[in-house]
Amino acid sequence: MKKLLVSIIIPAYRDWQRLSFCLQALEDQSFAKELFEIIVVNNDPEDSTPTWLKIPSNCKIINEGKPGSYAARNAAIKISDGKILGFTDSDCIPKKDWIKNAVRKLEENPGAKRIGGAIELFYKKDEPSKVELYDKVFAFPQEAYVNSGNAVTANMFTYKSVFEKIGFFDENLMSGGDYQWGKLALKNGFPIVYAPKAIVGHPARPTIKELV
Repeated sequence: MKKLLVSIIIPAYRDWQRLSFCLQALEDQSFAKELFEIIVVNNDPEDSTPTWLKIPSNCKIINEGKPGSYAARNAAIKISDGKILGFTDSDCIPKKDWIKNAVRKLEENPGAKRIGGAIELFYKKDEPSKVELYDKVFAFPQEAYVNSGNAVTANMFTYKSVFEKIGFFDENLMSGGDYQWGKLALKNGFPIVYAPKAIVGHPARPTIKELV
């Protein structure tokens, strides 16, 4: 049995249908299944896992009762077995080579301790709404985030040892915890690089309410 290399962490809150697409994309990864695990964190323990959900053999689902995606991510980090931690969200769909290209980017850049991968928006319908088009232009400028020392957790990889050295996400925050943690990592000498070939798809937000 080869040593587990990567732990993929996904917080989820009442989002089983979209999570099912994310899990299917992870099951279809080109990266060897025996080298990575998937940890899904159900952030509403009262909303039990549906019986119809197809769970990959290398996936475990845990519960975290404290509200917030950062509390959920921290719970997964603490039990993860991988040397490398990869983060995405339940509504994201990773491309087939997502993990392989992320790991390769880290291996090719030994000075980098974090990477931010590309985020491509997709639409619910063939003809996007005006709100979706706006979101396409302005949402998730990941390369710009990386250039400022950060990455959104929809597509971010780092070493578990970085968390062990500087601490976890601030789980009292409901948003912005990835930005805060990224600044702390940069301050402590853990640089980040952009990985344009490590891609996840993210749905464009179709309404003003969701965009706000």
